[in-house]
Amino acid sequence: MTFHRGSSLKPMPPEASKHEQVRYVHIYEDEGLDEKQMKDWIKQAASKPGDELF
Repeated sequence: MTFHRGSSLKPMPPEASKHEQVRYVHIYEDEGLDEKQMKDWIKQAASKPGDELF
């Protein structure tokens, strides 16, 4: 999952990007998922202002 303003999330998602603000979370079918943390990141990301799309 990609968070375009992931560097502003607390705690930051674990995977870095070549773009300073972008952070990732890798989700694999055979590994556990911290659902509470994912929900928190999604809520935080939804509260951030978006970019205007053309």
